Amino acid sequence: MKENARHTETTARSHWLLPARLRGRLDNHPIGKNLYITEIAFYPEHSLFEKEVPRNNPDYILAYCVSGSGWYKLNNKMQILNANHFVVLPKKNLVQLGTDTSGQWSIYFVKFNGTIGEDMYKYLLRDKKNIDQTTPPLVGRIAQFQDIMHHLDLMENMENLLYANFRFYSFLGTFRLTVFNYMKKGIDNIIERCIIIMKDHLHENLTLDDLASKAHVSASYLSALFKQKTHYSPIQLYTSLKIQKASQLLKVTKMPIKQIAEEMGYLDQYSFSRSFKQVMGTSPKKFRETK
Repeated sequence: MKENARHTETTARSHWLLPARLRGRLDNHPIGKNLYITEIAFYPEHSLFEKEVPRNNPDYILAYCVSGSGWYKLNNKMQILNANHFVVLPKKNLVQLGTDTSGQWSIYFVKFNGTIGEDMYKYLLRDKKNIDQTTPPLVGRIAQFQDIMHHLDLMENMENLLYANFRFYSFLGTFRLTVFNYMKKGIDNIIERCIIIMKDHLHENLTLDDLASKAHVSASYLSALFKQKTHYSPIQLYTSLKIQKASQLLKVTKMPIKQIAEEMGYLDQYSFSRSFKQVMGTSPKKFRETK
C-alpha cells in the first residue's frame, strides 16, 4: 500500500503537508533551510492503523508512540514500538507503521529535512540498532507539538512557518533527555535524587562525600555514574547549579556580591568570583553590569 492511496490508515486527528512551493522557499532561506518539517501528523488510538512511506522518500522520519503498542518495518524488517518509545528512520528506505487487529496506539509522526537533517537524525539515533529507544512522557513535549501544528496551519505567513520549525528544534531535543528520565528506576533515580539534594543545599558547601552519603551510595560510584550519564562530575554540576542561582540573584536583586557568595555557600568572595568566571566566562561584577 502506498502513501495517499487506498489503505487501512484512518484519518489523522491532525495532519499537515509542506507544499512544494514552500519547500523551495525554505531551501533558499538563510535560516529556514537548516531544519524543517515536511509532514506531521497525530493519530489518536486508532485500530487497524497502517501507513507506508515509499522507498524514494527523501525525508527522515520520527515516530513516537505515546500509548498502546504497534509495529514498524524498515525495509520489511519488523520491530515492536511500545508506549513511551520512539524511532528515527533514515531517508530513502521503505517504511511501514501499523497495529495488529487487536492493537490500539496513539502516535506522533513527523518527516523532516534540511541542511542539518542528517546530523539531527544521527543525534537522535542514540542506539545504532535503533530499537528500544525510550523517552519520558513530558507534558511540555505534547504542548510543543500542538503549538507547532497550530502555526503550520498558518503556513501562508513565512514567519509562522519559521516559528514552527524553530519550535521543532526544541521538540526534538526532548528525545535526548538522559538525566531527568522519570520513566526509569535504578541508576537514573540516583542521579535525579542527587540533583534534588544539590538544589536543596545550594546555600551549603557539600563535598562529594556529603552528596554520596545523602544519596546513600559510595563516592566513587556516584562520581563514575555522573560522568557516564551527564559527562560532568557531581561537584561540577553542583557548582553549575550554584552559579545559575547566583546569576538570578545578580540580575533581579541589589544584594552585594559578597552576600550572594555567602548565600551560595562560598567562604569568601574571591573563590565565588573564580567559580563564577569559570562557569559564566565573566566576573560577577561585569555580569551584573551587562545584564
